[in-house]
Order: sequence, then structure tokens, then C-alpha cells
Amino acid sequence: MKIFGIIILIFLLATSNLLLMDILLGFRLSDALFHLLNPFWVMSSAEYMMLAGLFFIVIGQQVFLIIKKKEEK
Repeated sequence: MKIFGIIILIFLLATSNLLLMDILLGFRLSDALFHLLNPFWVMSSAEYMMLAGLFFIVIGQQVFLIIKKKEEK
């Protein structure tokens, strides 16, 4: 039960931190709540490119490991 309480406390603190940052950036409370529900809607194109790059690095590493294992056999 203690662990569940700690998890809820951390969740509430993180949520309030995100809301406070959006409000301090000048967003209305409704917009801040909207950003909290779906953070991908507020990402810029550069952030999308970074996300895609990291995705391709992870997938490329797995493909490289599979090819390397097939060459060893």
C-alpha cells in the first residue's frame, strides 16, 4: 500500500509540474490540460525529426545485429 501511495504522489507531482510549466509559458489552463492529454500535438517539426532519428537508430541497430548473426553462421 505504501508503494501505491508513493506512485500516486509522484504522479500528482509530475502532473502538477507539467501544468505549471505550461501555465508559466503563457498557455491557458484549458490548453495546458490539452497538452497534458496528448503531448505529441505540441511537438515541433524538429522534435519529430529527432524522434524519427532515434527510432531509425534503434531499428538499424537491430537489423545490423541480425545481419551480423547470419554472417557468423
